[in-house]
Amino acid sequence: MTLISASQAANMLGVSRATFKQLSDLYEFLRIKIGRAIKFPKRDLLDKVDYVATNYQEFLPLDDLL
Repeated sequence: MTLISASQAANMLGVSRATFKQLSDLYEFLRIKIGRAIKFPKRDLLDKVDYVATNYQEFLPLDDLL
């Protein structure tokens, strides 16, 4: 299992670290605490992002799209 930091995940997704934090809270990305560090399983993160992107209508009210 490959674990990545929030900064690495944000960079991988092309968003700021602050935006990644909001997304991780909103979509409840799996996180693992190691000491004081919080890491994200890379495969789970990619799977969740793929799922949300594929099923985005479940996650965004229609009003937000207009």
